[in-house]
Formats: sequence, structure tokens, C-alpha cells
Amino acid sequence: MNSFVLKLLAIILMIFDHVYTYIPNYPIWFGYVGKLAAPIFFFLIVEGFIHTRNRKKYIIRLFGFAIVMVALDYLLKIPNNIFLSLGCGIVLLTVLDYGKRTKKYALSTIAAIVIGILMLFTEASLYGLGMVLIFYFLREKKGLKIITYILFSLFFLLTNLGAPDLFNQLFLYDYQWMMVFAFPFFLLYNGKKGYSSTFMKWAFYVFYPLHLTVIILIKELFNEI
Repeated sequence: MNSFVLKLLAIILMIFDHVYTYIPNYPIWFGYVGKLAAPIFFFLIVEGFIHTRNRKKYIIRLFGFAIVMVALDYLLKIPNNIFLSLGCGIVLLTVLDYGKRTKKYALSTIAAIVIGILMLFTEASLYGLGMVLIFYFLREKKGLKIITYILFSLFFLLTNLGAPDLFNQLFLYDYQWMMVFAFPFFLLYNGKKGYSSTFMKWAFYVFYPLHLTVIILIKELFNEI
């Protein structure tokens, strides 16, 4: 699978997740498969960070759409802003890369810690932070990367093992751990960009606020019926 195919897949999975979140009476498996979307997005931004020709423009695009989502979230009364999480992830990688290139490890470490803390207050929170670090530092070690990702995903399952109603906790209320099933797509990634055009580049960005707007409008329509 190339980057273009993975982006399309992540978008489809994201639609399932948001449809289940906002429109009533959809089966819970929509939410299950939706948990695979964010890991693929974070995997791709690390790859994008490595391959992009202009990191500054990459950051500006992400934070530009993050600002758009702040306004849209206010209008639609929703909490979604994955661009902010992704943008912080790219800034974090930029700081880490700067430290590696300049050998200014103390400065870059302090800056990375600050950005990492800020990232905890974005939509992806600890999940996003952990995935960015895993996909970046273990990028060239595919086996170790997959094992670490699986353990990271299942850690959140293990924290629920003492719950009095374990089945409902894991499969109805807190099933974020299902992101573990995204790992085969990382193995299938061939390192290639795939189809690319200016239109598609911007379409991927625009689709996020657009699809959320459509879903919320459908939700309001259901509420009127």
C-alpha cells in the first residue's frame, strides 16, 4: 500500500467513526473500525515529515486547518480537531530533528517536553503523542515498531482489567485499545507516495471539516424527525 491508498483508507475509517459518534442507531462496530483511522493518520504524518520538501509549509497547512476547525467546532458544538494534534506532532518531530542535526540535545529535549505536554491537551492526547514517538524513533526498525505499537495499544486495555464489568468496559465504553488492529497496514506500506496532485493534496485537508459538517447536519435532521 502506498501513502495515497492509506490516506483513502484512513478517511473511510474516520467516516465510520464520526457517523457512529454523531448519528444515532448505527451499530457499534462502526466505532470499532473507526479506531483504526487515527493510527494510520499519525503513521502518515511521520512519513510525511520525513519526505516533505517543505516542512514549514506542512506545519502552516496543518495549523491553518486547525484554526478553521476551532471556528467550526464552535459553530457545530463538537470537539473534533485532529489537525491540532497532527500539527503539534509535526512541530515535535521538527524539534527532535533539530536537536539531532545541531547536537543541541538539552534545548531540543526541553522544547520537546513542552510540546509533548501541550499535545496531551489536544484531541489525540496521549495516544497521538505515543504514536508519533513510536513511528518516528522506530521507523527503520519495522519489527520493533510493530511490537511496541501493539504493546502501547494494549496498555490501555490492561488498565481496564480490574473493571467490575470488564466486557462492557472493553467493548462498549472504552474500546480505544482496538487501534491495535491498525498494525497490518503499517506492514503493508511500501514507502511510496502513490497518486499525487495539488487538487488531491488540498482535498484531503478540506474533506475533514466538510464531512463533519455534513454529518452534523444529518444529525440535526434526525433530531427534527
